[in-house]
Amino acid sequence: MAALAHRQQVPRPGRSLFDRPQRDLFARDLTTEQPAANASACEMPMRSTAALGERRFTAWRGRSGRRYVASVFAVGDDHALGFTDAVLLAVSADRRILAARESGPFGVEAALRRWQRAVAVAGATEIHVHLLAEDGVSRRAALLDLMPEV
Repeated sequence: MAALAHRQQVPRPGRSLFDRPQRDLFARDLTTEQPAANASACEMPMRSTAALGERRFTAWRGRSGRRYVASVFAVGDDHALGFTDAVLLAVSADRRILAARESGPFGVEAALRRWQRAVAVAGATEIHVHLLAEDGVSRRAALLDLMPEV
């Protein structure tokens, strides 16, 4: 059975414990997690998968502060293009999103292969696939949030 440790807080002279605002234990301070407005999206690798030998999953924080989990594929891996209704991110070796697109409901193979070749030439080393956007509206919102500024 685990024992709980309790540290008694002693107020400074002239102050009581009730003089300061109480913090909600479950509230998160998002001001330190959210990027500044109009900043570019940034990768936030997942700690839960850090123990794996290979990097199969990652997360991106969009300009809005929203988090997007994605599967990681090498830029030449054809499996990255096999998903329908997904958000595809072309990522460079220095961990920047170079291009982003939606795979579409049918995964038009010729267009996706042209995009894959173009992003490889532009310097992409990986394609990150975000599959959790449920509909076209949420996929477009994710694209706008993650897409690099021009």
